[in-house]
Amino acid sequence: MIGVKNLKTPLIIIFLFISIFVACLKYSQYETIKQKEIELNKTLELIESDLQAYKLEYNRTYRDYLNQKLSREDIENAIKRVLFLKNRLIELNASKEDIKSVDNCIKDVYALQEESKFYTALKQSRSCAITASDSLGSILAVSNRTKLIEYAQEELRNLTLMKNEVEEEWKKILERGVNFTDYMVVGLIVEEDILKAEIFMNDSCNFLERLQKMPNPQTPEEIENITILGGWVGGYLEFARSFLEDARVLMTRVNSGNFSPNELEEDVYALRDYLLSIDVPCNSTKFMAAVACDWKEYNKKLGLMGAERGYYSAAIYYLLYAIAINEHISEFKALDLAFNSTKTPADRVKIVLNLRHEALALLNSCPQDPITSLYVSDAVGWYFKQGDIILEHMLEFRREDPTPQPIYSYEMAKIIAKKMCRASILYRMNNSRNSCS
Repeated sequence: MIGVKNLKTPLIIIFLFISIFVACLKYSQYETIKQKEIELNKTLELIESDLQAYKLEYNRTYRDYLNQKLSREDIENAIKRVLFLKNRLIELNASKEDIKSVDNCIKDVYALQEESKFYTALKQSRSCAITASDSLGSILAVSNRTKLIEYAQEELRNLTLMKNEVEEEWKKILERGVNFTDYMVVGLIVEEDILKAEIFMNDSCNFLERLQKMPNPQTPEEIENITILGGWVGGYLEFARSFLEDARVLMTRVNSGNFSPNELEEDVYALRDYLLSIDVPCNSTKFMAAVACDWKEYNKKLGLMGAERGYYSAAIYYLLYAIAINEHISEFKALDLAFNSTKTPADRVKIVLNLRHEALALLNSCPQDPITSLYVSDAVGWYFKQGDIILEHMLEFRREDPTPQPIYSYEMAKIIAKKMCRASILYRMNNSRNSCS
């Protein structure tokens, strides 16, 4: 009995020790959770206050400019293509979800049309067609790959002819002389559409070659892979067609005038040479710097293509875009380091809001003429908007965003505005044309 009593005593002590340890651990966890909740509340209060106090007040006048160049008939013609593709989906017994997705997209087009937002409606209708073509490609890749390959080959031939016709007609329009603002706004869209169509046609060829080499799928994973690849073939072909259709419509709306794009040749070559002299190779392993550099390469590619083809409106825009990123790659690297060094959500949000204020100040003081507003359209309508959406989601769902995405978005908005809003070439061209009018 004495032995049992002696044994109970240390067991009781151990039990008490464990109980106290567990209680302390739970209290510590509670305090940690409570502290994190307090920090999160402070962070969300900072965001809410900032979003309410500081707002973007930039008017993208280029959209009104482009809306005036289009009509309801243009939108109806674009919708016909979507309906044609929808009928093809029905013939192939596409899923209800695929059909519904196209129908909902068309409803959005009509809503934009009713608001007289014709340019946005045109782009949305092209998006509907791309969605439908993606689905078509996915279905045919599994059910009848031979038919998809034959369709893609024929479509590439048709698109090549269409591209040649559009390029030839655009060349004639420019040779006759055009209105300066029309060329810098509408012409930019036309030229970038032609260049992008070529890129997407080449990508479609590459996807098609991969599709032709793939063996018949046996496993669910192989079926999924060939479905995705088929969707890329169909979708990228429709991207190319959409760009060319838009270019064909818009180039007929460029008014004649006494401006020749050849007047911009010297400026374009100067921008090209400057870009190549400062070009930074994309070898960073840091997230924001790597993504920014990849985007720089894309814009550089389009800028150099534009310069080579004599598409000087597109060349100026894309060369300036690439230069803007090139000149600030070091900032992205510094932001990567700063982000990785932060210890609390509040620290990260302070970086985000500081960048937001810098971008906001630049954009709200930026000229709002159609040309400049088109040049900063990515900064306003994509990057700054994307940053604000992330902050709004943080408020809505009461949680932090642990990614560097909002930092990247506001930094991109800032550097685009910094370059485009005060670009000397735009200022000089605008003034020289206005003084002549």
